[in-house]
Amino acid sequence: MSDQRPATVIERQVATALERHRDSAGFVRLMAAELPPRERPPWVRMADALDRGDVAAGAAAATRSIGCWIPLFASHARDPRLAVRLLQTAARPATGAAGPWLLLVYLAAVTTLAFGLLIGFSASVVPAFSWMQSWWSPSRMPLLTRAAFALPGFMASIWQPLLAIVGIVGLFFSLWLFTQRSARSDASSNTFTRTLARLIAAEIPVDEALSLASHAVAAREVDPSALRRPLGYAAAAATEFAPRTAAVLLDAIADCYDDRSRSRLSSWEWLVGPVLIALVGLMVALLTIGLFWSSI
Repeated sequence: MSDQRPATVIERQVATALERHRDSAGFVRLMAAELPPRERPPWVRMADALDRGDVAAGAAAATRSIGCWIPLFASHARDPRLAVRLLQTAARPATGAAGPWLLLVYLAAVTTLAFGLLIGFSASVVPAFSWMQSWWSPSRMPLLTRAAFALPGFMASIWQPLLAIVGIVGLFFSLWLFTQRSARSDASSNTFTRTLARLIAAEIPVDEALSLASHAVAAREVDPSALRRPLGYAAAAATEFAPRTAAVLLDAIADCYDDRSRSRLSSWEWLVGPVLIALVGLMVALLTIGLFWSSI
């Protein structure tokens, strides 16, 4: 039985890739030169290993950035699709949400706008009904009316609205962190499943393909007999088919993970603003009803 340890599998695949694709070193180097400086080093290391045919250097480079090497592992010698696969890998956009600082600014701006509406209401509408306070004793006023008359004092205290803004921003930011963790899990499963599809399509043994795909997403080795993320039930079942059929099924499963990851983030980010504005609008409407109700 062959040694299936991750380092051994990577070294064996790198040796095969260097033998098959040494003539691709120039293309990889040219492609690396067009990439942003921060994304360039893994591709330069790949080009150097291809130039020298150095298995040890290639294995070290692949261990650090295996995603760049997957197109080489999944392509046969002189495969016309190799260049396209390399370009697609290099240009693939990251799946994720807006950065945390940008999101905090967005949440703070929307929440401040919402409280600004309440400040405008308390400064312009509520004083126009101040005459009602001489007619009604506080104990006889409806709850909504008492809340409306208490609003200017709440807003004038300054620290209370600021504390409420910080609390609301903190609550929504915590919910965003939870959503982002779920989206990252789906994105990891997407990368794993798509990588597995490419490797199985190249007729790499399933156990080696699973080892390489796990390394590509920095996950522990998966075992089809004890399923856990990033290998799901559908992906495990797909590996039982012939390589070409399995690759098609795995690509479809990866698309589902990708859609779910993006929808989690985009729907949440676009929902926060409307929800806050709607809540403030509802609050203003109820307070206005309370004022007019008591004036009748």
